[in-house]
Amino acid sequence: MSAAKVCVTGTSMLTSLGIGNDEVWEGVLRQQNAISERTYHIDHREHICYPVHPIQLPDLRDWLPSPTYSWIEEAGLHQDADFVLLLVAAMLALRDANLQVDDFSHVSLVLGHENLGVVSLLDKLLTADGGKEEAFTLRSFAKYQENFFNIQSFPHLFYLAKALGLKGMTLTINNACATGLYGLEVGSRLIQSGQTDVVIVVCSDYSHVTEYLWLAQKGLISPTGELRPFDKNRNGSILGDGAGAFVLESAEHARKRKAKVVCSYAGGYFKQESWKMTLPDVTNHAYSEVIAGVIAKNGAMPVDLLVPHGAGSQLWDLYEAVEIRQAFSALGREIPPVTAFKGYIGHTLGASGLVESVLLVESLKRNLLPPSLHYRQPDPKIGLPLVTETVEKELRTVLKAVSAYGGFYAAVLFQRDE
Repeated sequence: MSAAKVCVTGTSMLTSLGIGNDEVWEGVLRQQNAISERTYHIDHREHICYPVHPIQLPDLRDWLPSPTYSWIEEAGLHQDADFVLLLVAAMLALRDANLQVDDFSHVSLVLGHENLGVVSLLDKLLTADGGKEEAFTLRSFAKYQENFFNIQSFPHLFYLAKALGLKGMTLTINNACATGLYGLEVGSRLIQSGQTDVVIVVCSDYSHVTEYLWLAQKGLISPTGELRPFDKNRNGSILGDGAGAFVLESAEHARKRKAKVVCSYAGGYFKQESWKMTLPDVTNHAYSEVIAGVIAKNGAMPVDLLVPHGAGSQLWDLYEAVEIRQAFSALGREIPPVTAFKGYIGHTLGASGLVESVLLVESLKRNLLPPSLHYRQPDPKIGLPLVTETVEKELRTVLKAVSAYGGFYAAVLFQRDE
């Protein structure tokens, strides 16, 4: 018995290019990027400036009825950037799917994030009265124990489900930069198991100073402030704020409510590699295996566009290129056109897989291949057919792949609905 078909009936994204799919896509077509300097004040004596692709955070008072906003404000979540992005992304995706959630709905939720609750806690610790001179004592812990509690991540899941009125199964997942792809697969399997008819998959990341400091220490931030995936002169990433959401739905449920189907989620392939937390095992070939695996599992349909991780790292971009070439060589196929999206929106970390999947689905819908922004000088070691200008092409099957910290390797396919 074949698995039930899983449809995409709604998507959304929030990035530095805008709020909602249309604004972001227009920014991509204009080949824009919006980098600015974010200033983080530790106390009145010290601050840190760092580059970021920023979002102007939505004011939830403009999005929610007063009673809902009141309890969110009481919980302190109206100022939690990650929660705000998650909620608005989910609401926009539901709107895109023309899906009304009510007491009779059986809608599930998969929430993906790398560090729920951590940013708000760190802000309180870093900006505490007394600054660096205040010892972190039991008294300090008592003051912030509610924030420590929230690091367990389930409070955000509870509050997001409450705000959206969801009654189905809910999950929180974290697979670093591959989180969104794992979330899509989990959502698909929930539908195919019969547990639920609809799943909202949503991820967000607000570029906090601590993320910047951690990545800069490892030499992964571009010193020139330009993210150039696969370019010969690439020299690192720039962080970006972002959120993305998908509404996945069983084909039967979508048909019954006469929903407009955007595309189908054709499945994914995943592997765990355990050599180093932040380095790939080049002898393992887990990445080429997930790319070849998802294509082989899907049958003879050719892939028309591939979007890899493309983080602008000398090492990781080269690793991706070698593995992509190996995957298609093993399949006896030509490598399809390749484009990368991080030059437009920055590296949105745990949200990147899902946000870039939304952009990929927009490409599929519109039969357009956007260029890889800031790709100017080919690297002979890369050897990939990078898209360098906007191209109109009929797209039927598109692939998103991620090679992530933590040894998480993932590839998923989307197909035009027949």
